Amino acid sequence: MKEIWQDALTEQQRKILNAACGDLAAQISWHGQKLSKDDFRHLIAGTVLGWRMMPAYDRGEGAAGFIMLGGSSLNLSKEQCIDAITMAFHLGDDPNSQGLKSPPVRWCAAVCKARWLADERVQDGHSF
Repeated sequence: MKEIWQDALTEQQRKILNAACGDLAAQISWHGQKLSKDDFRHLIAGTVLGWRMMPAYDRGEGAAGFIMLGGSSLNLSKEQCIDAITMAFHLGDDPNSQGLKSPPVRWCAAVCKARWLADERVQDGHSF
């Protein structure tokens, strides 16, 4: 029987996901919107963990509308984090797959190291 901690997100996975989301935030516009590293992390974690749509808080300023709730990347299991990291890498490598008109991301050294990219492809902390 597995212990709960065995399925928990590892510190290394968290760092890789954060680095990848930082690169995405610096270089990708999400359908015309500039997202932060945290925004990309929430977008990817919510996609992996699933979304819940519910009525938004009514502030009395017109229709409240709806919001989408995902989940925290800290709640990802090891397997789910693998999916999230893979999703981030795929998005950065091929933004066109999501209808984005951006060139592929130039990954930072931390992401290149995590992906085992050859050192000759890394210059000034970015891959080519």
